[in-house]
Amino acid sequence: MDPWHSLSKWFTNGDSTPFATTHGKPLFEYAGDDPRVNRLLNEAMGSDAQLIISVLIKNGKGVFEGLKSLVDVGGGTGTVAKAISNAFPELKCSVFDLPHVVEGLEGGNNLSYIGGDMFKSVPSANAILLKV
Repeated sequence: MDPWHSLSKWFTNGDSTPFATTHGKPLFEYAGDDPRVNRLLNEAMGSDAQLIISVLIKNGKGVFEGLKSLVDVGGGTGTVAKAISNAFPELKCSVFDLPHVVEGLEGGNNLSYIGGDMFKSVPSANAILLKV
């Protein structure tokens, strides 16, 4: 709730968000420094992704036909990429996110995790997935 109390200050200071005004850094940077916040943020993002990917796999299978590789950029803990890799075992899926997000996560036969910064470079693949 603290960012809501910082709205008037945020309107005048040029910070990117009220969260940054309150905590001195953007949310994703803050989460990188606080494992508890990182876990909560990734769980929330994964929960949202479950519904979206189930509909996509059910109604949009053609999107994945002919692909050999896919990179889920900003894929968090891999909720979307896991569902895709399970539905399409011939498709090599990679989850690309900040190192602190993918640290310690293990892939499988056709799923891997890569740490990095999408603003610097993105791993090569036949398809790149960006989900907001």
